[in-house]
Amino acid sequence: MKPFLKWAGGKRWLIPRLADKLPQYNRYFEPFLGSGSLFFALEPKKAILSDSNRELINCFRQVKNHCGDVVGILRKLAADKDTYYKVRDCLYVKAIAIERAAYFIYLNKTCWNGLYRVNANGKFNVPCGSLRSNTLIFEEEHLMAASKLLKSIELLCCDFEESIKNVKSGDLVYFDPPYVTTHLKNGFIGYNSKLFSQLDELRLAKLADKLRDKGALIVISNAAHPSIKQLYNGHFYKTEITRFSGIAADPIRRLNFSELLVTNFVF
Repeated sequence: MKPFLKWAGGKRWLIPRLADKLPQYNRYFEPFLGSGSLFFALEPKKAILSDSNRELINCFRQVKNHCGDVVGILRKLAADKDTYYKVRDCLYVKAIAIERAAYFIYLNKTCWNGLYRVNANGKFNVPCGSLRSNTLIFEEEHLMAASKLLKSIELLCCDFEESIKNVKSGDLVYFDPPYVTTHLKNGFIGYNSKLFSQLDELRLAKLADKLRDKGALIVISNAAHPSIKQLYNGHFYKTEITRFSGIAADPIRRLNFSELLVTNFVF
């Protein structure tokens, strides 16, 4: 299954290189959920998904529990700039969680490059993307299928360290943190560095060591940068994968670059 959201730094490109190479596992944990590309590809029966983004987790919860109502709101929204900016202004003033979830999906599919970014006041401020009369905002059948898959899944809004407290031997944990360093020097990397600092990177590396000692299976995707690589010297396998990135606003910066895949097993 494919995710129902777009997400900057999403890992759809990773699925064919990793999904069928994973060892057997018990429960699946994904502490930096984003669009949940790997989760939807694997379709695990037991999973704990989490993120610190409250609106993202609310969106997943409403799709899980009230998908029909979310679809009903989405049907009424046109894919044009006037509607986009009206919805953007309403996202954080609407008290009803179901409406916020529908607006979140709408903005995600109509904003520039599927970015999620807020200003200093916590307000979503991504500009409208290039819209056409046939711009697809949602697929009802797809959302309903996602809702069915999510029924047995636990969703948490919390820090990544809090989300994996109950990980046990044999569980699979996939970490895909916001990249705070890369070969591309674009504004979104700078924005991520405020959300996820180098100290957070160090905290994640130490946490990965603890989970390895517990017997958990670890997968980490990150930028293939020397400062990141050195954090996982020792009991981890490091693989570099080259891929194309189209996130940069300047087309000249949309280049192939290397990403790092860290595991505690050979794949």
